[in-house]
Amino acid sequence: LLKDSSADALASYLRVALPKDISWEHFQKELWAKGIERARDLNKRGINLYFYDQVTFPSSLKNIPEPPFWIFVHGNKEVLNKKSFAIVGTRKPTDDGIFLVKLIVSRLCNNDIATVSGLATGIDQSCHLESIRYGIPTIAVLGNGLFVEYPKGSKLLYDNIILNGGAVVSEYLPEQNYSAENFVRRNRIQAALSSALIPVEWKIKSGTAHTVEYAFKYAKKIATPYLPKTYNVRPELKFAEENRNSKSFEVPIKLEAMIDYILNDQCIESTQPYQQDLDI
Repeated sequence: LLKDSSADALASYLRVALPKDISWEHFQKELWAKGIERARDLNKRGINLYFYDQVTFPSSLKNIPEPPFWIFVHGNKEVLNKKSFAIVGTRKPTDDGIFLVKLIVSRLCNNDIATVSGLATGIDQSCHLESIRYGIPTIAVLGNGLFVEYPKGSKLLYDNIILNGGAVVSEYLPEQNYSAENFVRRNRIQAALSSALIPVEWKIKSGTAHTVEYAFKYAKKIATPYLPKTYNVRPELKFAEENRNSKSFEVPIKLEAMIDYILNDQCIESTQPYQQDLDI
């Protein structure tokens, strides 16, 4: 792309403004040299960079309305092509929320699948930890670059995800910091990579709600678990059923029904065309 494009074509493709005070030829050479240097450094660290137009780019990410231009993958790239389920939720879970994650992940083992989450404190980290415990490869999708430790104290879990056959992925440059907008856009990748979404403990106005909306608009299955006698105090369940084509399951009594639902390869159809109307 850099070698074959004009300045205007590259700026349009990347949706950025290129500097006007240097020649295009000089800028191409300088950027190419920096790119080669960065590629070598990433390779030494075991990080691969895949571009949208490469055959190695995950097909699940190619098929969404706003695919990333590229994706950085640290760890097992092949896990991105496995059937996977995203388990996401609040950063401040209750004991009930953690119990639900543990129960669901334990039941998913031995199904040749992967899990997807966002490495955030709370439900996300619980998903990654329980997946590792049960030998399930897990994928962490970041809202920042791979060289930025966020949240603080997550480096050990990051490393263990890779050591146990999973991957950490990001569309952001390695040193790029997090932002509210980055996290919202990160959520579309979580939804795209997964065959089904399982939101655990969340609110109608939250980051998880963005992931739920993306999953709905990408025609992914959404399964919302809840414990006995809690349905009426969790308004997000009814909201998701009525507005996001979700199915709610009381667990543990309906756990097997929920697992059968998400493992079944039968597709669902979105009830409305995709449009970008998420609040940041």
